[in-house]
Amino acid sequence: MPLIAITGGIGAGKTTVLEYFRALGAEVLDADQIVHSLYEPGQPAYQEMLSRWGDTILGAGRAIDRKAVAAKVFAAAHELSWLNGLLHPLVKQAICTAGARTNNLLYCAIPLLYEVGWEAGFAAVIAVWCDRNTQLLRLRSRHWSEVEINQRLSQQLSMNEKLCRSDYGLINTCSLAMLNQQCTRLHRQLQALFALPQTD
Repeated sequence: MPLIAITGGIGAGKTTVLEYFRALGAEVLDADQIVHSLYEPGQPAYQEMLSRWGDTILGAGRAIDRKAVAAKVFAAAHELSWLNGLLHPLVKQAICTAGARTNNLLYCAIPLLYEVGWEAGFAAVIAVWCDRNTQLLRLRSRHWSEVEINQRLSQQLSMNEKLCRSDYGLINTCSLAMLNQQCTRLHRQLQALFALPQTD
C-alpha cells in the first residue's frame, strides 16, 4: 500500500498531523519514535552506542540519555555521521516492514527525509510548514537553549525548501481545528488518488 512521507522542520507540527491522520483511520509511523525504540537496552544500536561512548550517555536505569547523545553528536560532525550511519538503515528497514504489512495508507513522519535522500521511496510527500518566528517560539517553549536550537536547525533544510520540494503542504500557523480540516481534505484526496475506500 502507498507510503506517504510527512516531513517538515522541528516544531512544524508533524506529530499533531500524524494524530489527525490516525483519527481518520490511517496507519501512522514516526521515525523519531523508531529511533527512541532503538535506544532501548537490548537493541543492537544501544550496545553500539555504549561501545563508542561509554556510560557517559546513560541516565537513570541505564537508559540512554538523548540529551547527552545530542550534546556529543552536534558538537562533532564525525560523531553525527557515525550515529546516522548506525540508525538510518534500521529506521528505513522498520518503515519498509510496516509498509509491507498494511493494506491502508501509511503516513510516516520523517523529519530528515530530504536530507537523507529517502523521498524517492514514497508515493507522495507532505510538508508541514510554519513560519520561522512560530518555529522558534515552539522550540523555546520546549526549554531548548539558543545553542541547541541553532545546532538542530543547522542540520536541516529550511521549512520553505521542504515545502517547495513536497507534493502537498499543510500550513500550521492557524488554529488546530483548521489544521485538522486540512488533514481531512488531504486524506480524502489521497484515498481517491490511490483508489482506496473512504473511511469515516
